[in-house]
Amino acid sequence: MVRKLTLLAGTLAVTAAAPAAASAAAPSVSTGGASKVTTTTAHLAAKVNPRGQSTTYSFQYGTGTTYGATTAVASAGSGTQAITVGVDLAGLQGATTYHFRVVASSPGGVVSGADRTFRTSNVPLSLTLGATPNPVRYGGSATLNGVLAGTGGGGRTIQIQQNAFPYTGGFVNAPISPVVTNKDGAFSTVLPSLLVNTQVRAVTTTGTKLASEPIIVGVTPTVRTAVSTRHPRRNTYVRFAGTVTPVFVPAQVAIQRKSANGAWITVAGVVTRADTSTRSRYAKSAKIRSAGTYRVFVGLVNSQFAGATGPEIRITPRSTK
Repeated sequence: MVRKLTLLAGTLAVTAAAPAAASAAAPSVSTGGASKVTTTTAHLAAKVNPRGQSTTYSFQYGTGTTYGATTAVASAGSGTQAITVGVDLAGLQGATTYHFRVVASSPGGVVSGADRTFRTSNVPLSLTLGATPNPVRYGGSATLNGVLAGTGGGGRTIQIQQNAFPYTGGFVNAPISPVVTNKDGAFSTVLPSLLVNTQVRAVTTTGTKLASEPIIVGVTPTVRTAVSTRHPRRNTYVRFAGTVTPVFVPAQVAIQRKSANGAWITVAGVVTRADTSTRSRYAKSAKIRSAGTYRVFVGLVNSQFAGATGPEIRITPRSTK
C-alpha cells in the first residue's frame, strides 16, 4: 500500500491510496491419463479450472516432448471450478509411445500441464504373397514377393510351400531355402522350374504361426506359330501351323485377329493333335480379308496349364492387280 502525506491545519495526517485493480488469474490445469487406447486411437483427458476467465484448451501430442501435433482449440468456459475435458485421437502409429499434455489459455495467461505418456497397441501380424510374372512360361521361374506386416514382422523366417495341380497332394515345402524378412517385414525369393499350375503360399516357421492366402502361379505352354505367307492375295486363306509344348491333347486353338480397339477376335479354330512325347501340333487356315495382326491362342480344357498365346504376326494382303 502506498501512503500519502497530507497537511491539515498544521497537523500532519497520513491517508492510504486506493489499491490497484487485481490482475486476471491464469487458469490452472492438470494433465490426465489416456484411455481407450488401440493400435491407432486414444482418448486423452485433463482437468481445467478457468478461474473465472473465459478459457480455451487444447492437447499437444507426439512421439517426443517437442510434441509436434495439437488438437483443435475448445472452450472450457469461465467458471471457477475445475472441469474434466478430453479429446479423441486417431491416425496414430501402432506399438508407439506418445507424449501429451494439456494447454489452457485465458486473459490471465497460458498454462501447460505436466507431460504424460501412453503406448498404442501392437499391430497384429498379417502375411501376404504375390508372384511376378504370373503366369510364367513352361519350365520358367516366378519371383515371389511378400510382406509380414505388423509389430515384430522384421527378422522372421519364412518358408515357401507349394501344391501342384491337381492340388490333391497338399502343401509341401518348395525346393528353395527359407528366407528372412527385412526390418519392414518384406521378403523376396525365386520359385524355379514350374511345370504345371501350382498353388503357392508363405508360412512363418517360428513364433506366431501364420500362412498367407494361397495364390495360383499359372504355367503357360510354349506356342510356336508359322504361316504359309504374310502377303497373301486378299480374301484368300493363310495356313497357321505350329506346336504346343508340353504335349496337351486336346487343347482348343483359336486363330485371332486384333481389332481396332485392341480386342482379339477369333476368326477360325481347331484342336491340337499328338505330335511327339513332348509336344502337340495344330494347323488351321483362315481367310484374310484385310491387313491386320494375328495370333494363335491356346485354351486348355482343365487347370493343369494356363491359356497361352503364340507370337503376334502381321499379315498384309497384296493387291490382286
